[in-house]
Amino acid sequence: MDMTSWLAAASAPELVSAAPSWLMTLLFVGAWTMIAYTAYALALATVGMVVKPRHLRAAPSRRFAVVIPAHDEHVVIGNLVDSCLALRYPRHLFDVFVVADNCSDDTARVARAHGAQVIERFSHTRRGKGHALADAFSRLLAGHRHYDAFLVFDADNLVHPDFLRVMNAHLAAGHHIVQGRLDVKNPNDTWVAATFGMSFWVSNRFWFLAKDRLGLSAALGGTGMCISTAALRRVGWSPATLTEDLEFSARALLVGLRTHWAHDAIVYDEKPLGFVQSLRQRMRWAQGQTQVIARYLPSLVWSGLHEGSLVQIEGAIALLQPFCVLLSTVLLVADPLVVHTWSVRIVAFGAPAWIAVTLINILLPVAAVLRDRRPRTPLRYLLLYPVFLASSVPLTWGALFTARNRSWSHTVHTRAMAYAQVVGREGSA
Repeated sequence: MDMTSWLAAASAPELVSAAPSWLMTLLFVGAWTMIAYTAYALALATVGMVVKPRHLRAAPSRRFAVVIPAHDEHVVIGNLVDSCLALRYPRHLFDVFVVADNCSDDTARVARAHGAQVIERFSHTRRGKGHALADAFSRLLAGHRHYDAFLVFDADNLVHPDFLRVMNAHLAAGHHIVQGRLDVKNPNDTWVAATFGMSFWVSNRFWFLAKDRLGLSAALGGTGMCISTAALRRVGWSPATLTEDLEFSARALLVGLRTHWAHDAIVYDEKPLGFVQSLRQRMRWAQGQTQVIARYLPSLVWSGLHEGSLVQIEGAIALLQPFCVLLSTVLLVADPLVVHTWSVRIVAFGAPAWIAVTLINILLPVAAVLRDRRPRTPLRYLLLYPVFLASSVPLTWGALFTARNRSWSHTVHTRAMAYAQVVGREGSA
């Protein structure tokens, strides 16, 4: 088709493509699916901009087991243990356990030296964070000491001093599964760490906070998560995917337990410094999410429709986000090749629409920084944020074709920062 024909098609409402009618129907449905999903995301972003986080308060009473899976993390584990032991919560109401998982370094020794209890495990077949947590939960649930809930942190984290107080208040309010706010401890290191941090800031406020205030379910993020003992016993922890956190959230939703959001409970996570390292980590996440979709999406949809549960239906829709990425690329490629009706072209594929999406992706990190009073220094990398987002497209496609991969890959952590350094960077904690 020459340029003259293409322009004629773009300016006429009639269908001028010679493509089969079934293909045009699929493209039409796909385009309006993307429009609906985009509207849904923008509605959540609007709610996230307007609402304020809940500030729950309750006298300290719950007993916690803080569980930290760690594989060869001697560089960073000491700072996290120090951060946990400095939590503003009665010391007799929490214990800190480091699960030294197939370690070949001094992780266990360093953790003990800083005051943690250490569980060492070695297994050639059950490797990785999910299995390490499964063994730790099983051991602690069978132990002589009762815990009301389990907290999970990654070894590279630092924790806000009031984290346990906030989680205690959520448990007192009847919440069984709670995800804390995921922040970044090293956003100023590289453009990759900065844009990675921006993606978390945007998700925190304009996705998870908004959903929680609407009575919908957030999702566990792998660290900074709190699971009551009752919920853990009811749902069980038997990871079958690479994203055991999202998998647990989906399984919990199936039995009627939604994941709540604690905006005041902050955990600072180390982000990769290099682009290739970030791609490897995000590929594992994308593979795991694809596995969760294949395993739990049909059940969530059926249960939501059968029970009339909007929370379960929305949870299923939220899981489909990677497929919307795939659909958008298919439609983007198909658009210049197969001419549609004017209504589909102008709404879904016109240049103004794509410019608007790009502008929104640039403005949301700014809004998140201003709304949550985040450090503004990383915004110097703002124009690279769409590049970071665009890199998720090939990762999502790659995950679709490698979804059977179950091998766990370790992310090396090197930023040994103390919590005081984070406080100094932000000016407050």
